[in-house]
Amino acid sequence: MKKLTIILCCCILSACATMPAQQKALNQDLSWQTRQQQLHKVTHWQLNGAIAIKTPRQGQTASIVWQQYQAQHYQIDLFGPLGVGHLILKGNTGQVTLNTNGQQYQSATAEELMQKILGWHVPVSNLYFWIRGLPAPHLKSHLSFDMYHHLAILRQQGWQIHYRQYTAINGIDLPSKLILQQQNMIIKFIISHWQLINNE
Repeated sequence: MKKLTIILCCCILSACATMPAQQKALNQDLSWQTRQQQLHKVTHWQLNGAIAIKTPRQGQTASIVWQQYQAQHYQIDLFGPLGVGHLILKGNTGQVTLNTNGQQYQSATAEELMQKILGWHVPVSNLYFWIRGLPAPHLKSHLSFDMYHHLAILRQQGWQIHYRQYTAINGIDLPSKLILQQQNMIIKFIISHWQLINNE
C-alpha cells in the first residue's frame, strides 16, 4: 500500500511538471494591477482538490477541502494517506488546532503543528495569498508573469511557486494547478473546484 501511494504521488507530480502553463488563458487583456485588485477581493472561499507531497524520504497524497472565512479563520481538511487518515486543521486568531485519529493538538501556528504531527509543513499564513496567485504582503519577493499577466513564478521566503494553470471563477482567474518547492521538498496542489463565498 505504501509503495502504491508513493508511485501515485510521483505520477501526479510528474504529470504536472510536463503540463504547459495557461493552455487556455482567460481574461487575456487584464493587467497585473487589475488582477491583483480582483484577487485581493477574494477573501472567503471553499476549494476542493488534491495535494501531493514529495520529500527525499517519502511521497504522499491526500484530498483537500479548504474553507476560508477570514484571513486567520479557516478549516483545512485532508483525507487520505498522509499516515493519519482524516486530518482537520482549524485556524482562529492566535490559535490553531489540529485533529487527527481522535487526538487534538494546539499551537500558535499551523506550521509548528504540521511539522510535529506530519513531519512537513507549508507556511499556511503565506499560502492564504499564494493559493490565490498573489505574493504575501510585506515580504521580499520575485515575480515572473506569463504573456497574459498571470503570476507564473513566485519566489518568496525560500519557496518557489510555479503556477501551471488558471481557471475562471465568477470572472476571476484563480490557480487550479500549482507547485511549491523548497530545497528537497515539493508540494503540488490540483484544485478541481473553487467556490467563492460572499466575495464583493
